[in-house]
Amino acid sequence: MHKTIIRTIGIPLVTLISSTILPFHSSAAPPWKRHTIDDTRRGADGVRLGDFNGDGLMDVVTGWEESGLVRLYLHPGTTSAGAPWPMATIAKAKSPEDAVPMDLDGDGRLDIVSCHEGKQRQLLVHWNNTPEPHSNSSQLLRQQNWTTDRFKQLDGVMWMFALPLGTIDSRIALVAGAKGPKATITLLLGPATNPRDLSSWTTIRLRDAGWIMSLRAVDMDRDGDQDIVFSDRKGDRRVAAWLEQPDDPDQTWTEHEIAGQGREVMFLTATAERCLISTREGVSLDGRRSDNGWIVTPLPNPPQISMGKAIESFPDGQLVLTANTHASSDPDRPGIWIRDVSGNWSAIDPTTRVKFDRMELIDLDGDGDLDVMTCEERRNLGIIWYENPAN
Repeated sequence: MHKTIIRTIGIPLVTLISSTILPFHSSAAPPWKRHTIDDTRRGADGVRLGDFNGDGLMDVVTGWEESGLVRLYLHPGTTSAGAPWPMATIAKAKSPEDAVPMDLDGDGRLDIVSCHEGKQRQLLVHWNNTPEPHSNSSQLLRQQNWTTDRFKQLDGVMWMFALPLGTIDSRIALVAGAKGPKATITLLLGPATNPRDLSSWTTIRLRDAGWIMSLRAVDMDRDGDQDIVFSDRKGDRRVAAWLEQPDDPDQTWTEHEIAGQGREVMFLTATAERCLISTREGVSLDGRRSDNGWIVTPLPNPPQISMGKAIESFPDGQLVLTANTHASSDPDRPGIWIRDVSGNWSAIDPTTRVKFDRMELIDLDGDGDLDVMTCEERRNLGIIWYENPAN
């Protein structure tokens, strides 16, 4: 097999196995059982996890883009996870693209950061004012226990995705990515005192961007701090890559290419050894780290599935893929698939004309295997999870 060698600036070699697309196989495995967490509004856009009440179960926050809501959902326990979850509307704001749990003021309570594009174009913080850390569900679901503020210094930018980055030099760290004319990846560092004064946060522009889809915190160089793995789907710098955290955050964060240069890369998942990247070009990219850089193998999508959204890997090697078939040239196709270890694809859900989003693989029913949590925003499936039939 012929290999194309691509040398990138300041990083090891990337090997792209590009001459032959791997063969496609299909099968007719039965669909997975779908459970609905919430389908009462329109435009569910992403699922992010955090344990708000300290019960050891992952709760969910979601921005409802078309409905202009940020909502919190509390895991009801494994025996009740298949029914709609207890929820509260934390805030009303236009065009939320992402919402993520994060303790932004260091008081032991998870707050929520939401990203807004459209006409809002702000990065908002929803403060958790419950009486104590890990307050009970009734307190967390009281809207009056939440207040909203914003990073005024970031107004006017279409923010798309946010990432907690732990602490840097004992300062709380948050990364945000945007799209459009003023898009960047920007680092925000909290002050030593009074972190609720958002005007006192330091902002550091790490990289210009076209349209940031993913941000992941991974120690890619194994030096003990968190680097930033990202995908940028638009513009002349579109790529999946990582930014190396320097000793001083004000210094240059060196960019290291992984894969997908010039492609429309979508959501990715990453470890220091492997990076899986979905694209809107009929393939996903499987990047494996080697001593000489990254070896990248194209993985063909199921037939007529061009607009991939996200891809994740199960521990046994099976892959799950979400897609946007609502906007594709062949909309009468399912939008969530599983690929077995032999390379055979089968639809998890036969519903067509769908637009799925990023995923979380998590054991929601307590049976020991990983289920698939995601959301869908065109057929109003809402926030859903698919029960793994393995057990």
